[in-house]
Amino acid sequence: MGNVSSQSIVLNFTKYSETSIIVNCYSLLNGYSSYIVKGVRSKKKTRFKLGHFQRLNLVEIESGNIKGNKLSFLKNIKIIHTYNSINSDLIKFNIAVFLSEILSMILKNHNADTKLFDFLKISFDWFEKSENYSSFHVLFMVYITKFLGICPEKNINSHLFFDLENGCFSENKYSTTSISGQVTNDLSLILGTQFDYSNNVLNNVTRRREMIDLMLKYYMIHLPAFKIPKSLEILNELFS
Repeated sequence: MGNVSSQSIVLNFTKYSETSIIVNCYSLLNGYSSYIVKGVRSKKKTRFKLGHFQRLNLVEIESGNIKGNKLSFLKNIKIIHTYNSINSDLIKFNIAVFLSEILSMILKNHNADTKLFDFLKISFDWFEKSENYSSFHVLFMVYITKFLGICPEKNINSHLFFDLENGCFSENKYSTTSISGQVTNDLSLILGTQFDYSNNVLNNVTRRREMIDLMLKYYMIHLPAFKIPKSLEILNELFS
């Protein structure tokens, strides 16, 4: 079969052999996809460089099309957009590490979705250009649920409790997964707006951490393979 070319967003890569890696991407045409990249860790000159595979890079990938197997050999790669401020700013870089770790888990079995792909591109473009990004990763965790089919219901009746298991607000505490307080109010406000990363609802460290904790619990209930990202501890230290 012939080669396949598609825009892709780089999520991460892992060592495959002494000279090769496996790169994981979210592809416009194929959804979550993994590719073997031969020779990129070799001292010999090759067409591939590790810089091609920086987290969140937007690239054009050409690969072999192996039917029934998403692990194929990378044939060629062209960078469409690399995010300079994300890779040079310490806090932005660690936010990118955190989000790429989350995306690698929640998109692992996700098929191609044009709207999701566009959402990722628009979000990372905003993040690259913004100087006021302290809530970006937290809002991103809420907004992406729309594309995963697990978006919480809006709080149209201004209820005080949010049920993590059922993804809805309620007047009373009906289950052990119901929570209330400032974080519930913040979630209600975020869900009541369109995608807006300049939203200043989460205007301090405590409120951002509480929302991250809520969303991580929500993910673990609704996405069975999800685990707490290892990079969370470093991110918390940077924002402390």
